[in-house]
Amino acid sequence: MSDFLKNEFCATEINQQVLNQRAYNQRWAELPDGTIPLTAADPDFPVPGPIYESLMEYLQGGYLSYGPPAGLPEFREAAANRFSLRDGTELSADRIVAIDSAASGMVALARVYLDVGDEMLIFDPVDFLFSHGAEKAGAKTARFKLSANGEIDWDAFESLISPRTKMIGVCQPHNPLGRNLTKSELQRILELAQKYDLWILADEIWSDIVFRPGRHISMLSIEGAAERTLLLQGTSKSFGLAGARIGFVALPDAQHVADFLERSGAVYTSLGASTLSQIAAIAAWDRCSQWLAGFVDHLQLQRDFACDRLKGLAGVSISKPDATFVLFPDISNTGWTAEALSDHLKHQAKVAVVPGSERWFGPGAIGHIRLSLATTRDILSEAFDRIESNWPV
Repeated sequence: MSDFLKNEFCATEINQQVLNQRAYNQRWAELPDGTIPLTAADPDFPVPGPIYESLMEYLQGGYLSYGPPAGLPEFREAAANRFSLRDGTELSADRIVAIDSAASGMVALARVYLDVGDEMLIFDPVDFLFSHGAEKAGAKTARFKLSANGEIDWDAFESLISPRTKMIGVCQPHNPLGRNLTKSELQRILELAQKYDLWILADEIWSDIVFRPGRHISMLSIEGAAERTLLLQGTSKSFGLAGARIGFVALPDAQHVADFLERSGAVYTSLGASTLSQIAAIAAWDRCSQWLAGFVDHLQLQRDFACDRLKGLAGVSISKPDATFVLFPDISNTGWTAEALSDHLKHQAKVAVVPGSERWFGPGAIGHIRLSLATTRDILSEAFDRIESNWPV
């Protein structure tokens, strides 16, 4: 392990007192004292120093004025530059809209591009925000069940497309399975979208967290995809900015941006991103690449460690994910439901995990639990020591 990793991601970098006060959403601030949360995908580590420095410098100007509806010009430029450099695909700033989190962007895009009675084809399992966004638009979802390894039966997938289908939802990399879809798979999705004249809603919030030797492949990197792809990206997973609630939407062209701003209400200030959060994102993209590289290296080690420990538990099966910092082990052979097992671990082992319930991930999640790895090795090791000591099988 490099000195950088030792310094940035060791236990001394965790301010437990602050986490206990501020880390909500099923984490430290909401759980009984002494309980370790391996729940929400929100890192335990403080934000990189350059983000803090940039915020302090901005505040010294003394003003927190309204920003433009589509986002600060420097934010849009920084987002376009980073995307273009990382993914090797040109993305112009005039196609970008700052959004108050990828989750908010999911709902806003569904409301703008789907009508009541329309249908979005989504994976099963997948993060609940896809179905939530469709529901808020008055649309419905059709779920395609992925194989245990996240593979796609293309004939079965296409058979779900109906006259009501208007959009395909793509989670790349996939939450909760951690699959990094291949270029050929993305090309096949595009071919179906072209054949049936569908939009592609590409949630790429996890795109920075891809493990060696792989790399992220964006939907926008597929030739011909730009004209029908609605892209979502954010900073919550990569830089610990979940509370800043900042991300961006990339649309096919400037006219789509203007239409989105009008129909979403952003031009009337009823939707929009905090200028402070945009400053934080700019600093993350422009000045924190070394921190991010170290974070991903740390997470890859955490993944390997956690998978080895899970394989030693009776009734559990797990394969190493390509990406993300969550694991989704199959516990169906333990004889316990995910809800019952999660409740047992919370109360007996004092370790909180997320049950793979239909509510959060769809029917395909039944018989699984989800664990987040974005903490120190000391905390993760202690969590698994407790789990092993209280494993009920």
